[in-house]
Amino acid sequence: MFHKVQNKLSLICCLTTTLIVLVIILCCLHISEQNMYGQEQALFFLKTNAISSDLYFSGNIDMNWYRQQMEGGRHLLYLEINGTPATLSGLMLSEIDCAFIRNVQDYLKQQISRGNKRFAQIAQANTPDTVQQYFAYTNEKQTFLIMQAKIQKNEQQITYLFCYNLHNFYNNVNRQRLLFAIIWLFSIVLLYLFARIFTSLTLKPVVQNDEKQRRFIAFASHELRSPLATLKTGLSILKNKSNTEKNARIFTLMEREMSGMERLIQDLLYLAKVENAAFRFHFTHVNLASLLASVHEKFLGDAQNKNVSLSLSMADGCNYDCLCDGQRIAQAITILVDNALTYTPSGQTITLHIFSSHRKCYIQVIDTGIGISDADKEKIFDRFYQADSSRSQKDHFGLGLSIAREICHTHGGSISVSDTTGGGSTFTIRLPQRT
Repeated sequence: MFHKVQNKLSLICCLTTTLIVLVIILCCLHISEQNMYGQEQALFFLKTNAISSDLYFSGNIDMNWYRQQMEGGRHLLYLEINGTPATLSGLMLSEIDCAFIRNVQDYLKQQISRGNKRFAQIAQANTPDTVQQYFAYTNEKQTFLIMQAKIQKNEQQITYLFCYNLHNFYNNVNRQRLLFAIIWLFSIVLLYLFARIFTSLTLKPVVQNDEKQRRFIAFASHELRSPLATLKTGLSILKNKSNTEKNARIFTLMEREMSGMERLIQDLLYLAKVENAAFRFHFTHVNLASLLASVHEKFLGDAQNKNVSLSLSMADGCNYDCLCDGQRIAQAITILVDNALTYTPSGQTITLHIFSSHRKCYIQVIDTGIGISDADKEKIFDRFYQADSSRSQKDHFGLGLSIAREICHTHGGSISVSDTTGGGSTFTIRLPQRT
């Protein structure tokens, strides 16, 4: 399901971003083409001004000059003197070129006669007694910038028609468009990869939450099915054989299963309330040393029954007063001590240690039991996680350390686990000594 959602989100994200990139590229392309066209116009005016200057001021107008203006036939230049075509134009222009010139002249006359203001553009001349008129002209194959100028020089009127070919300009434009298209297509690939990574990171908490829900359903189904089956079987026996000698044992078994179910439900409700910020903590000034001593005293009997040495140590001359919810801190310590007794073999030791440093109080539960692997250290504070996959310890549902962590975080502290020197595990609660 999440794979399909990721694919859809990736496509939506990619398409949306791609359209935005396309709009940006088109805007940049438009601006770039406008600048390129402006540069071509500037070159066109420089060239026509140079032609006007040469025709007005210079008398050395020969075939080499004519070829230079035409740039090897790329552009066209047509000259008239007093209304008569110049000899150089007849020599340098082919019949096709002359036909093109006539078409341009007829086109200009038609547009002016129709009153088309676009063809009344007058370019500023850099020579006296010169009138210039320019426009763009497109035939079936190419586009030109056209300049028609009339220069009055003494008794002569020199008229020229200069056709500036934009072929190179459009080649550059097409190359630039192709480059932008390649960049856009390449960006689609990069944007899709980015979208896949982005959606994967976005959906990661959702996937993790879904996995937790699946684990919770499997866990609750497993843990609640067994005691319910036991209760059902016990009730059936009591109903059919209510006066047997097994009654006491059956009642004991049913009571134990019901206690386990009650503890599981209480843990689940506690975590739900903490997660929804519906659980209220009552902060008061508590002496953590006295609190730890009471927990130590509470478990002395259980430790003796299991032949485990349970000791208490604390540094002298330290201030252990802390603003906290004493009942909840005691609950967190109780969870740690209970776990330590469960996983510490007979004949080993458990030490409750407390010390203070830099306005922080540290409570440690140190055991010499079976220890915890490095892989499990990263997961034991997750809900429903149990290092013992067989769930042989029916009194532990994998919720205790999660509850202890939530309690510590609510107090602005933390809880961590490390290896005990010589074997075993050391759990450390760190609490700020707020006043």
